[in-house]
Amino acid sequence: MQIAVLFWFYKDFDVCENRLAALRANNPGIRIYGLYGGDPGEAGEAERRLGRWFDDFYAFAEERDPHWKWKHGDALIAAWHRDRGHALAWDSLVIVQWDMLMLAPVSRLFATLQPGQILFSGLRPAREVEGWWGWLNGADPDKRADRDAFLAYLEDTHGYRGELLCCLFIVACLPRRFLDLYVAAGPPEVGFLEYKLPTMARIFGIPFCEDHPYRPWWASNPATRQAPARERLLNAVGDDIAFDTVLAEMARPDGLRIIHPYRRPFPNWLRTGVPARALSTLRRLTGRTIPR
Repeated sequence: MQIAVLFWFYKDFDVCENRLAALRANNPGIRIYGLYGGDPGEAGEAERRLGRWFDDFYAFAEERDPHWKWKHGDALIAAWHRDRGHALAWDSLVIVQWDMLMLAPVSRLFATLQPGQILFSGLRPAREVEGWWGWLNGADPDKRADRDAFLAYLEDTHGYRGELLCCLFIVACLPRRFLDLYVAAGPPEVGFLEYKLPTMARIFGIPFCEDHPYRPWWASNPATRQAPARERLLNAVGDDIAFDTVLAEMARPDGLRIIHPYRRPFPNWLRTGVPARALSTLRRLTGRTIPR
């Protein structure tokens, strides 16, 4: 199985370069494709600044506002596959967002992923979250109408009347067959990608990879709202992870090796294990900072 990376970004090119340098250093030989989803007028600057890190660069050219692009990120990924990705070399695509730390090689991070499987962090049936997750609980009339429009689309277009699946779209791996089918069906411009994509995967009969350590923090879940920092290492609410929290996780032999979000440059020379433990101890004893 040939795994490739789709690096999805839209701003903060200095941080993006920091992430891409780490991806290249940790993953020699793996193809990295760029998906720029920011202001189309800045696409040339994005390619000028970052193009050297990519095996291929693609800019989403439609004039859409940032909220639409965030909500319908599936449309950006589908456009990439329709226009470019279908002709590139890959079997499974790891979606790497610009504000994500990847602290180990992709081959190690996704060692349990099998050919043809799809992976979503936080995959679960709607019944487990619809009492408190704002995208499904119906409290917001706009989100309720959008959910209902998506349900109507599923029934009218695919004859599907089953339960929605949902996820937190932080860690994701998409097999080629899924994107082939998704592009052919036409991404629906209703709903939200965090329940659109897993539900469509079920409809297409794509097998799910659930043997992985990527268990995100659902901030709106009353049962976990006060979760400690270590349980928030993957979150979708913009709760930035502190450097010392990352460092402590790197020091653990069983520590998580994907962190989100982290929206600052990171010291790419830093390694997990003994170096991280030594630095963590030094910082705790002296209170000293380190060069980033």
